[in-house]
Amino acid sequence: MKRIFRLTSVTMSIAMVALGLSVSASQLSGAATAKAKPAIKVGMILEQTGIYSAYETEWRQGFNIGLKYATNGTDKVNGQKLDINWDDDADNPTTAVSDFKAYVGAGYKIIGGTGDSSIADELAPLAAQNKVLYISGAAADDAITGVNRYTFRSGRQTYQDVQTAKSYVQALGTGKTILVLGQDFAFGQSYVTDATNAFKSLGDTVDSLLVPLTTTDFTSTALQVQQDHPDIIFLAWAGTTGAPLMQALSQEGALTTAHVVTGLANIATYPFYGTIGTSFNYLSLYVSAGSTNKPNEYLVKAMEQKYQQPPDLFTPDGFVWAQMLVRAIQSGDGTNVNAMIKGLAGWSFLAPKGEQTIRVSDHAMLQPMYQVDLVQTINGGYKPVVLRTLSASVTAPPVTAHFSK
Repeated sequence: MKRIFRLTSVTMSIAMVALGLSVSASQLSGAATAKAKPAIKVGMILEQTGIYSAYETEWRQGFNIGLKYATNGTDKVNGQKLDINWDDDADNPTTAVSDFKAYVGAGYKIIGGTGDSSIADELAPLAAQNKVLYISGAAADDAITGVNRYTFRSGRQTYQDVQTAKSYVQALGTGKTILVLGQDFAFGQSYVTDATNAFKSLGDTVDSLLVPLTTTDFTSTALQVQQDHPDIIFLAWAGTTGAPLMQALSQEGALTTAHVVTGLANIATYPFYGTIGTSFNYLSLYVSAGSTNKPNEYLVKAMEQKYQQPPDLFTPDGFVWAQMLVRAIQSGDGTNVNAMIKGLAGWSFLAPKGEQTIRVSDHAMLQPMYQVDLVQTINGGYKPVVLRTLSASVTAPPVTAHFSK
C-alpha cells in the first residue's frame, strides 16, 4: 500500500535545514509572497508663494482631507502608497513648465495643480505632448476645458461664474451699462468674453477694463471707473491685490454710484468690503453651509479638527482633486493613462458641493453654484448666507470638444 506524505511548513523547514538551506516562514506558507508594488508617483505644481498662495493653501488643505476621505483614512489606493511631490512655481509660468517637464522626465504619469489660469494654459498642452494625465487645480479659465483628452479640471470655470451672476444682472433691468473690471491675464480675459456674451444677450451694453497683474496702486483704476460711471460693475478679481483695489474704489466713490456684482472671495477678505459690501450681489463657487451631504460634513469637521477653521473658497476644489486622483488610480493603476482617462470621463460623484459630473465630451466639471448675501453678524463680523443654489445643468458651459473615452 502506498503511503501519502503531506509536507507541512514545519517538516519542510526541517528538511531544508538538513539540506543546509535557509528559508523564511512566509516562503514556506505555500506560495511566494508577491513583491510589493512601488509607490505611485504624483507631481503637484502650486503657487506656494506669490499673490495666489492663500488660495493654494486652502486647496492643499482640502486635498489632504479629501485624500483621507477617498481612501478611508489609509492614504493608499489599491493597497499602494502614494508618493506625492510638491513644487512651488512661485506663480511663474516658466518655472511651472520646467517643473512639469521634470516630472515627465522622472516617469510621472499623474501631474496636477495651479490656481493660475495662465499657467494651466501652458501646462495643458504638455499633457497631450507627453501623454500624461493632467488635472488642473482652481484655475478658472474656460480654455482649460476641451483643450485635449489628457486634461481635466477639479474646479469651476468662468462661464459657470457668469451664468450664476446672470439673473442678478437681469433683475436690474435692461439697457444698463456694465463694466467688467478684471486683471489682464487669462482669468480676466475669460471673464470679459463670457460676461460680454451673457449680458449683451440681456440688452445691456458691456465694456471692460483689464488691469495689469503687477499693479499695486489702483488710484488711476478707480478714477477711470468713476469717470466711466457704469450702472453695474462686474468685478472679476483674484489674489491679494483685491483689498487695495476695493479701498481705492471706495475712496474715489466708485462703489456708491454703481451696483456691484462679484464673486465672493475667501473668508479673510470679508472685512475689506466693509458695510458697503453687504449691498453687493455675490456669486460663490462654495459656501460651507451650502450643503449637508456626507463629503461636506466630513470636510467641515476635519477642517475644524485639523486647522481650527472652516473650509474656505478653494478647499473643496482640493478635496475634489483627491477624489479624482483616487478614481484615476483605481481605474488605471496610476500607470495606464488611457485607462485613467476612461475612468474619469463621464464620472459622476458626490463632492462637498453636491453631485458633480465630468462631462465625457470635453471634461467640463459640471457642478452646483451659489448666489449669496454677505451679512454682518451681531459681533461685527461677516458671514455668507445662501440665497439660491443653481444646479449643474443651469450653469453648464457649452460643449467645446468631442473626446472619445
